Amino acid sequence: MTPTTMVLKHVPSPDTRLCSGCNAEFVPSEDSGSRVLSLHGAHEFTALLCGGCHSKWSHGSVLTLKGPLGA
Repeated sequence: MTPTTMVLKHVPSPDTRLCSGCNAEFVPSEDSGSRVLSLHGAHEFTALLCGGCHSKWSHGSVLTLKGPLGA
């Protein structure tokens, strides 16, 4: 089994991007609540989550990621 590392940290968006959960648009100058979720293991990707999607996910709700994901 490949070890998997999951990292969740606050990282202001450097450019206009969409939340991977709800597709909310982030404007860099107004971005104060986004979190970047990174998974590293057999498959690696990162996803930008708005404050609302992060809160739902961290309190146990299932979150289906959509939008651009990248390594």
